[in-house]
Amino acid sequence: MGIGRKLTLVAALAIIAMPTNALYADDDELDLGGEIRTRTEYKSPFNYVDADGGNPTGDDGTSMRTRIHLNWMPSESIAVFLQAQDSRVWGVESVSDTADPDLDMRQAYVSLLDLQSQEGFSWLGDNAIDVHLGRILVPTFGDGYILSDNDWQIDGPYAFDGVWIDGSFGSDDFGVEADFLYMDIDDNDPYAPGAEAGGPADDTVFWGVNLATEDFSWVGAEFYFWNIDRPKSDDETIYGWRLTSDLSEHGFEGLSLVFEYALAGGERSGNDVDANFWVLRGEYEFDFLDLPHSFGIGYSHASGSPGSASDDETWMSPFAETHQHLGHYDLVANSNVNDFFITFEADPTEEVTVNLDFHFLSLDEEDGGWSTVTTGTEGSGGAITDDDLGTEIDLYLSYNWAESTLVSFGWSRFSAGDAVSDATGGFDDSGDFFYLQAELEF
Repeated sequence: MGIGRKLTLVAALAIIAMPTNALYADDDELDLGGEIRTRTEYKSPFNYVDADGGNPTGDDGTSMRTRIHLNWMPSESIAVFLQAQDSRVWGVESVSDTADPDLDMRQAYVSLLDLQSQEGFSWLGDNAIDVHLGRILVPTFGDGYILSDNDWQIDGPYAFDGVWIDGSFGSDDFGVEADFLYMDIDDNDPYAPGAEAGGPADDTVFWGVNLATEDFSWVGAEFYFWNIDRPKSDDETIYGWRLTSDLSEHGFEGLSLVFEYALAGGERSGNDVDANFWVLRGEYEFDFLDLPHSFGIGYSHASGSPGSASDDETWMSPFAETHQHLGHYDLVANSNVNDFFITFEADPTEEVTVNLDFHFLSLDEEDGGWSTVTTGTEGSGGAITDDDLGTEIDLYLSYNWAESTLVSFGWSRFSAGDAVSDATGGFDDSGDFFYLQAELEF
């Protein structure tokens, strides 16, 4: 049994071992709720693999995801959160994350709140610390390029067995938010040998720390170090920083800037890793007809390996979460790719939000191949002679039908570049993706 699963078992035993009189909660202590999400999708082509001896095929279907949660606070310093989830495509067996047709336990953790106020921890002083122990969702830090709880996928963001410590340290003059994660990711390690084919990575642990402060003049800063520890394979580290600046506070009304830079090192399949990722973007927020709007422009870079490289220079994002960052079509993974993007958001009414995004995608290294979301790397080893992956336009809108109901519609148009044709042996069809989604919270 992995350490993370042992921690989850400890959390479950802690719930069971609570005093019997704590099981009878007042209404203020107990929250029961959930959500239902349905989404109909049409995508053609679904990917650029020759599935039927001709051109790549399309795909369509309707998915449904149901979640039920219990949030219970038997005391001011203890919280228990349980969430069951069922995810399936209509007409298909369950696609929940454990491939069990019954409900999966998506989250189950105990939170020890304000640890500094508990007996024996007064030495923490004014520092505030929360500890979450059990099965927890991966949190988002920054824009979510490195770690993200993006909820787009049918089974939702990655859940892990382990511990998350969330603390605030410092004084009124200078404070730091510190997060420590220790995650058992046996089934969710995209770096592991055979992982692209769906193979598990036994005994793989992801751990590290994220530090953030808003108390520098002109900028907010994040610094992070993440490590993937594989007792039976190679280890990799990711370390970097993220700087943000709200220039509205310095006379540039509505303008903000973000720069993030990360390096990857260690070993991967016997090769030294020397990869990097960075993103620079700016956003201008303005009022039009007394409603908020925004315009953004940016560039992201995820390195690839040239054919003559002695080191593995290919950037691989933890958990491979790319939705929205590189377009809504989900054809391009955040690896060996450059993305020049333009975004626009409008709020024609208080209930309606409209987004229009443009992506201009290219390979960093032609010999490294095109890293796709669904089929792995295509066209590596010299098959690609042009770096143009293509362009994508994303138009999507959301409508708050009621306080607890959100309806969304989206259309994406991908215009394939010469690199796609090279990688797939001549397939250069442009594609369309449509979706209609409804979310109900209760």
